[in-house]
Amino acid sequence: MPAVTLSSSPALRRPAARPSLLRTWLNRIRTRRALAALHPDQARDAGLEPWALRIEIAKPFWRA
Repeated sequence: MPAVTLSSSPALRRPAARPSLLRTWLNRIRTRRALAALHPDQARDAGLEPWALRIEIAKPFWRA
């Protein structure tokens, strides 16, 4: 049985894009929570339609 070394591990060959994906997800979570905290008057002042706001808030963090 051949020995397995860490240098041939597939985990080490992953692209470095994973931290940025995590950062994107966290940013979406923060943004959607901030949208959810808006008063309806603030949302209207920002030009956001109530139905569009509800749709955006309801999205899971992994969905753009």
